Amino acid sequence: MTLFEQLKLFPKVDLHIDFLGSITKETIKELTNKDMSNLELDDILDFDSLKDYDKSRSMAIKLLDNLDNIKLATKNLLNKLKNDNIIYAEVFLNLDLFKKKLKKKEIIDTILKEIKEFNIKVNLVLEIDMQIDKEAMYEDLSLVYEYYNKGINGVHIKKSKQETFASYQALFDKLIKDKIDYIVILDTRLDNQNKEIYYNAKRIIYNFMEIPEENFMNVLKDNEIILEFPITYQNYFNLYDDLSTHFIYDLFKENIKVAFTTIDMTSLDTDLLNEYCKLFNVFPFNLHDLININLGILNKINTNDEIKNNLIVEFKEKANELL
Repeated sequence: MTLFEQLKLFPKVDLHIDFLGSITKETIKELTNKDMSNLELDDILDFDSLKDYDKSRSMAIKLLDNLDNIKLATKNLLNKLKNDNIIYAEVFLNLDLFKKKLKKKEIIDTILKEIKEFNIKVNLVLEIDMQIDKEAMYEDLSLVYEYYNKGINGVHIKKSKQETFASYQALFDKLIKDKIDYIVILDTRLDNQNKEIYYNAKRIIYNFMEIPEENFMNVLKDNEIILEFPITYQNYFNLYDDLSTHFIYDLFKENIKVAFTTIDMTSLDTDLLNEYCKLFNVFPFNLHDLININLGILNKINTNDEIKNNLIVEFKEKANELL
C-alpha cells in the first residue's frame, strides 16, 4: 500500500471546519443552476485573491437563506466528511453572518438534527466576533451556554488585529469560571499584557510567525493547549515565506500538541487528505507521528468519556490496520 493510499484510509480528526467556507460544490450547484457544468462551477469558485475568497464565502451566505438550504448544506458536508474518513470533527459556525430573518436557535437546531442522523461524531464551535454589537454578542453567548455539551462544545472568540483582549477580560473570566472551553487566534507575538487569555484557552489557532518564548512553550505543554496549524490557509495567504523552514515539527518534538486542520474546504479547495499529503511532503512527519497527534487530540476533545473512549478505540483499530 502506498503512502497516499494509507493516508486516504487513515481515520482523520479535523478540529476546525468553517461551515460557510466548506459548503460543498455539490450543494452550490444544487442551489444555483442544476444545468451548470463542473467547469462553470469551478470557474465561479476559483479565486486568486483575498477579494475572491470573500466572494466565495458571500455566495454561500446568499444561498443559505432558509432552513431547508441549511439542512441540505449540512447533509452534503457531513457526507463529504464521512467519505473522507473523518471520525471526529468540529464545525465552526458564525450565526451573525446569516440573514437576519433567520432565527439563530433554529439554525443551530437544523444543523444538530442532521448531525444526529449521521454515524460521525461532530460538534459545533460557535464563533463570536468582538466587532458585533453587544446585543448580538449577548445572544450568541446565551446560545453557547444553552447548547454547551449538547452539540456545541466550545466558543471561538475573534478579535480584529487592531484590538487586544484587554477590554474583554470580564468575558474571559466568566468563561473560565463557568468552565466553558474557548478558542482564540494568535496572529502576532504573544500579547504580554493578556497572557492569561491564551494560557486558559482550549486551543490556539496558530498564526504566529516566531517560535514562542520558553515560558509560553512550557504553558502550552503544562496545560496541553492544542495549536491549530492549517497548512493550505497559511500557504495561500503567504503567512510564511517557506513552510519547510517552519518550526511546527520542532514544537511537536517538544511534546506540544498540534492539530492540522482544513478551515475552508470549498473556498480553499482542500480537505484533510490534501493537508496530510502536504504535511508529509513539507515536514519530516511519519505515520506514527500522525497517529500520536490524533490520539493526543482525541484525548483532549470536550465530550463525555464514553464517546471519547469509543472514538479512541475506533481510531486505534483503524490506524493500526494501516501500519
